[in-house]
Amino acid sequence: MDETQRGPSEARFRDVVDGAPDGVVVSRDGRILYANAAALRLLGFGEVAELIGQPMSIFLDADAMMTMRRRLQQMRETGAQPTPREYLAKRRDGSTVTAEISSIFIEYDGAPAVLAFARDVTERSRLRAQLEHADRLASLGMLAGGVAHEINNPLAFVGLATSLLEQRLAGNGDPAELTALVGDIRAGIDRIAAVARDLRLYGRYEDEPASIVDVAAVLDDAERLVAHELRSRARLRRELETLSPVLAVPRRLEQVFVNLLLNAAHAIPDEREGEVVVRARSEGAWVIVEIEDDGVGIPEGDLARIFEPFHTTRASSSGTGLGLSICRGIVERAGGTIHATGAPGQGTVIQVRLPRALAVSAAAEAGVPRTPLQEPAPTHVVGATSPRRRVFIVDDEPAIVAVLVRTLGERHDIIGETDPAAALARLLDGAAFDVVLCDLMMPGTTGMELHATIARERPGFESRFVFMTGGSHNRRARDFLDSVPNGRLMKPFAPDQLEALLLAPPGG
Repeated sequence: MDETQRGPSEARFRDVVDGAPDGVVVSRDGRILYANAAALRLLGFGEVAELIGQPMSIFLDADAMMTMRRRLQQMRETGAQPTPREYLAKRRDGSTVTAEISSIFIEYDGAPAVLAFARDVTERSRLRAQLEHADRLASLGMLAGGVAHEINNPLAFVGLATSLLEQRLAGNGDPAELTALVGDIRAGIDRIAAVARDLRLYGRYEDEPASIVDVAAVLDDAERLVAHELRSRARLRRELETLSPVLAVPRRLEQVFVNLLLNAAHAIPDEREGEVVVRARSEGAWVIVEIEDDGVGIPEGDLARIFEPFHTTRASSSGTGLGLSICRGIVERAGGTIHATGAPGQGTVIQVRLPRALAVSAAAEAGVPRTPLQEPAPTHVVGATSPRRRVFIVDDEPAIVAVLVRTLGERHDIIGETDPAAALARLLDGAAFDVVLCDLMMPGTTGMELHATIARERPGFESRFVFMTGGSHNRRARDFLDSVPNGRLMKPFAPDQLEALLLAPPGG
C-alpha cells in the first residue's frame, strides 16, 4: 500500500512514528520492512530505501541474533512481554552503538511482523560499566585481608621448604626428600599464581561478549575468591545438580555470585558460626541458583527494596547500597530474574533465575564461543621434546632472563637481553632467531613497540614474537594482545608451557 491509499488517520500515525525520538523498525522473517528517521540515525543510514529489505544480521552478530530469536520464540509461546534488552549493534560505518530494544508482534500489510523499539543507550551502558567496575574494586578491597592470608600461607611454606632444600643440598640430602621439597615449592607457587590470576581477571575493566557459560564453573571461581571471608564466618555447603549452560557474560555473572556470597557471609553475626548453602539446578527453560544464609534475616519492609540503588541494610561504614542493584542489572541483561525471600531471625535466600542457552552445538554453529572461566593457558606437553630452536629472550628483569637461559639452555640455543633498545638493534641487524620471547611491558621501549618496528623493518619476522606478561597492563596493551595472533605466556609459567610453544614451527 502506498501513501496515496492510506487514510488521514493512518497518515497522521505514520507522521507521529516518523518523528518519534526512538528508533522504530518493522521486520518479517529477519528482514526490515520499515524504519523511521530515528532508526536511520541510530544505524548511520541516510535514506529509508537503504534499509528496506536488509537482514537484521548485518547489524547484530550471531550471538545477538540467537538471543533475539530465543526471546521472540518465548514471547510467541507464552504471550508474555519480555523486558527490554540491550544489544551491541553495528552501524553502517563499522562503529558500534548499544541499543535497548523491546519488541511486540503486530500485523503489517496483512501479515504477521515484529515491531521493535530501539533506544541509543551507549552512554548509559558506558557509565554502568564504570559503576560495575567500581563495585568489583570495592569487593576486592573487602577481600584484601583474605587475599593476603591466601598468599601468605603458601609463601610461608615455600620459604621454609626453600631453606630446608638449601640445607639438604649442602649436605648431599636424600634425592627423594629433595624431590618432595621441590614439589612443595611448586605447589605453593601454583597456589599464589592462581590467587593472582583470579584477582586480575575479576578486577578487569573491559567488558566481554556473552558466551556459553558453565554456571558451576562460575560458582567455583566466585567461591574461591571469597573463600577466606566465608571460612571466617560460616560453613559452605554445596548442592549442585547437573546444570544446563546459559548465555551470559562470564565475569559479570561471577560478580553477581561474589556479591551474593559476601552478603550471605556478612549476614551472620560475629558471635557464632553460620552456614551458607549454594544450590543450583536446571528446571525447564531455566537454570536456578539459590544462595541461602542462616543469618539475621531482612525485615519485610526492606525485603522489597533491597535491589533498589543505595538501599542498604548494613551499617553505613560497610556497604554502599549498590551491590544488589548492580546484581539485578547484570541478571536482567542476561534475560533472568533475581529476588529475595526470608524474615528476621530466619536467614535469607536470594534466587537467581537464568534462561537456559540453546543447544551448545547450535550456539557454536552461530559463532558463539564457549568461554572458559579462566584465561586459557598454553597446552602442557609433558615429556615432549621440541626441536632445537634459536631463542632470543627480551626482558628488563635480569633474574627472569637468567632463569630462562638456565631452563632452556640445554635444549635450545639461547641469547638473553635485558635492554630493549639493545635487543631492537640486534633484531634490526638481521639476527636470525626462531622465537623472540619478549616481555610485553618494559621501560623505555615496550614489547609492543619492538613488534611494531620489526613488522615495519623486517616484515614477517614479527610473527616469531611470543609475549610474556604479568597481566597488569593498560587498555592499549590489552587491545594490542587482542589484535595480534602471536603466542603469549602469562607469568608465572612452567617450563612445559615454554616447550609447548617451542614445539610450534618457527614463526607459527
